[in-house]
Amino acid sequence: MEFKDMSISFQTVSALSEKGYSKPTEVQEKTIPLALKGEELVVRSQTGTGKTAVFGVTLVELISKNREVKGLVLTPTRELAMQITKEIRDIGKNHHIQVYSIYGGQSMREQLDVLRRDYNIIVATPGRLLDHARRGSIQLQKFNHVVVDEADTMLDIGFKPDIDKILGSIPNKNQVLLFSATINPEIQSIARQYMTNPKIIQVGEENKAEIEEQFIKTTRAQKLQKLKEILNNKEVTKAIVFVSTKKGVEHVFEKLEKTFNVNYTHGGKTQNQREKVIREFKQGKFNILIATDVMARGIHVNEISHVINYDKANTSDIHTHRIGRTGRMGRTGKAITFIETDAPEKTRERKTYRRNFNFVKRFRR
Repeated sequence: MEFKDMSISFQTVSALSEKGYSKPTEVQEKTIPLALKGEELVVRSQTGTGKTAVFGVTLVELISKNREVKGLVLTPTRELAMQITKEIRDIGKNHHIQVYSIYGGQSMREQLDVLRRDYNIIVATPGRLLDHARRGSIQLQKFNHVVVDEADTMLDIGFKPDIDKILGSIPNKNQVLLFSATINPEIQSIARQYMTNPKIIQVGEENKAEIEEQFIKTTRAQKLQKLKEILNNKEVTKAIVFVSTKKGVEHVFEKLEKTFNVNYTHGGKTQNQREKVIREFKQGKFNILIATDVMARGIHVNEISHVINYDKANTSDIHTHRIGRTGRMGRTGKAITFIETDAPEKTRERKTYRRNFNFVKRFRR
């Protein structure tokens, strides 16, 4: 099946083709026809399967037929909000769909200017959206189609009360689409409370990301040299190196910048600086990014060959989100985690992380 066989307008198919999309992924093939019929869906699909295009195509097609449709996309991070906004703009450009993003760290004045315009879709983080609702600069009841993206991540970082407030303030929802890597009792509770007879769509096991995960024993003194050896491997075409602290990120960057095409980002940079770094990474202006866990959630950069945990993640959830940056869209990725043999026992402990990935695990010195 191709997109042109899915009752999607020529304009949208053309826009998808320009992005290099001709054949739908499994999640797209299973969900887009149902969503276009107005079905409410709970979709279990991990990052990297093309789920953004599911709700992007759905909203664009619905709006192209009825300009009274107002779409709201809720997402956990500002980085993901920016990415989704661009994706939907690309998909909807031939229909002149107006899409704007609202998130923290952005100028409130600029956002107020945006909200005075005629828009079709707002992509927002929950906290900033509620700020505008309290100010009266946005009327939640005007939205009639709602997407909750990465619902499990939003619950993990404490957005459940905000989600309840937002969905509870939209009485006339024609459609809710909920996407999550897992369907746990909290996700089921949201579906029961705010959705009407939703269909559950689960992408099969064979579509899980294929990640070869390797654990390398090293001492703290040897770790930097081990990292250089890995990065010199021709198989490393595009990599993210995760370091636990801002100071550590800058230290590793300084040790690599003379030899490798590298840049860095962390929470100490301004939002504009972080956006610029991410944009240039996607454009291929450098191929190695050193980052704190600000990059672990919600940043979708395709064709990352390697994720390297220079410092071990503090929790299994963070570890999962880190290594989920590779092995995307059907590609195989590699995740390497350094285990410091001279670290305290608690830090040295190796845990088995299993969530949404098929792993080939290796452990070597």
